[in-house]
Amino acid sequence: MQVPCGESRLRTDSKSLLRAEILARRNALTSERIADMSSIASDNLFSTPELAAARLIMFFVTFGSEIHTLSMIARALAGGKRIAAPRAERSTRSLVPAEITDPDRDLAPGTHRILEPAPRCPVVEPHLLDVVIVPAAVWAEDGYRLGYGAGYYDRFLSHSPRAVRIGLGLEVQVVSCVPHDTHDLPVDLLVTDARVRRYSHRSGARD
Repeated sequence: MQVPCGESRLRTDSKSLLRAEILARRNALTSERIADMSSIASDNLFSTPELAAARLIMFFVTFGSEIHTLSMIARALAGGKRIAAPRAERSTRSLVPAEITDPDRDLAPGTHRILEPAPRCPVVEPHLLDVVIVPAAVWAEDGYRLGYGAGYYDRFLSHSPRAVRIGLGLEVQVVSCVPHDTHDLPVDLLVTDARVRRYSHRSGARD
């Protein structure tokens, strides 16, 4: 599917077609292939100085054919990092980060059947996060993203301005560009099983 680059106000159905095309590509991968690609992407992620320097990291939790993050969460916890995961508040269509110390004990199915922190897990203020690991249905070469359509992360990222935004996905999800508007926030890094891409969208960001 050919998509115009740069700022765009394409109709919702155009975004939906692109999202469906790339998710079908990802869903066609075997579980073994996703596991192998996730392992490589994990090594790429943990090689970044941004993750090494971070003390408090918010990871998204894998759902469906997404890149595997539970093993990355365990790896970060074993390395002494504090980890938060998002809890979706459907009434306000917002994300609330809460700290987890044991994924097996602290995570349970929540909104949209995605694993999220149990109610007893302490809430973390977004401005305290050093890194936010960001998911997407589709990633663009320039660091912009096309989410799953609910807008949770678009709203959340605007409330955690100091955090380094690291996109995480499989290389099969990357396309040349995605339609985006002026209020959309790109990531600072995009990590896949193929490479680490770096951007300088924000003042002071590393090239």
